[in-house]
Amino acid sequence: MTADSPASALRSTQAVLLDFDGPVCSVFAGYPAPQIADELRALIRDAIGDLPDEITDANGPHEVLGASASLGNDVWQRVEEALQVAEVKAVESATPTPGVAEFLEICRSAKRPVAIVSNNCEASVHKYLEQAGIADHIRHIEARDPVHVERMKPSPFLVDRAAAALSVSPGRCVLIGDQPSDVAAAIAAGTRSIGYANKPGKAGDLAQAGADSVIGDMNDVAALIGVAS
Repeated sequence: MTADSPASALRSTQAVLLDFDGPVCSVFAGYPAPQIADELRALIRDAIGDLPDEITDANGPHEVLGASASLGNDVWQRVEEALQVAEVKAVESATPTPGVAEFLEICRSAKRPVAIVSNNCEASVHKYLEQAGIADHIRHIEARDPVHVERMKPSPFLVDRAAAALSVSPGRCVLIGDQPSDVAAAIAAGTRSIGYANKPGKAGDLAQAGADSVIGDMNDVAALIGVAS
């Protein structure tokens, strides 16, 4: 598959769907995701004893949450509640992604509505947007469903809901995210996707996942919004 240019990915779209952790900020900059995952594993161990392999092998807190669904509603709900507390705490020390404020301002000037589409909990997204002073640039937040863990990306559920909230068809939206799960969700929803390769090795992973385009800097896509509008 040959990737399009970011301008091409933007040109046919009317709205922007923005992943939170990565394109907007580094959520776990001061409270590392591996630490949170270990804390969730400890909670599960206290509840059930020996951990199943899918919990032990889970890479991050959202993967631990997803794997915990097979352990029954009581355990899974405790993990969900603990993760929400951790995410809200994490955003207190989150660091902004360079260029995102400029990107959001250009989207507003170009009348491109922006929605956040995130596997993080809604309270953490709201808290960060307010403390960063960018809440008024966001039209809608579609965050993790606290009851249906299976609706997290790579499911298209959050993407479809965000597009509906903006009154734009999924095919006229572009999702910017830094994980292959973002790209998979976009493909499943029929949405264009731009991979944000903010770390070494991500560009190849995002391209292989099927991203329409890959960028390494939010300033790059910010500069193209006006051109593609």
